Amino acid sequence: MLEIGIAVLVVGVLLTLSFPVFAKLRARAQRVQCTSNLRNLYLGANLFLQENGSWPQISMGGNPDTPEGDYANAWIAALTPFGPTQKTWICPTIQGLLQNPDLSQPENVRTDYIATPFDSKPLSPREWPRQPWFAETADVHGNGNLIVFTDGSVSDLKTVLQNQGGR
Repeated sequence: MLEIGIAVLVVGVLLTLSFPVFAKLRARAQRVQCTSNLRNLYLGANLFLQENGSWPQISMGGNPDTPEGDYANAWIAALTPFGPTQKTWICPTIQGLLQNPDLSQPENVRTDYIATPFDSKPLSPREWPRQPWFAETADVHGNGNLIVFTDGSVSDLKTVLQNQGGR
């Protein structure tokens, strides 16, 4: 009986010690997924640019009568033909923090990445190499919001600011 108690205690201690490891692995996997989402948005926007000759002209609204979902739906609709799906616009960490709302419900449609509102000139999105195309709406991975740039590279805000300070 004592041996069973000791075995249960050891297993309990091991499980307790493993929770932080699993949490770190999960956080790392979510950051990788978020980075992948940003790259897919970059690819979709790049294809949109090639086909249409300009950046999608989608207003952020500002009208109190306009639902927030209109902005999200407009971006989702603009890039869906070029690969990104509704799920591509969702950061898995933010989704978890929001307690996993059902994204198939119209009231839960959102974008966890904000696009730079370029003008309709064909070269504007490529004019500044370090201008973000899309940025995460919140710092949920540490080191600041994730950002995808004109060249398709993804970085976090802290790294970008450190690199600018070194110049």
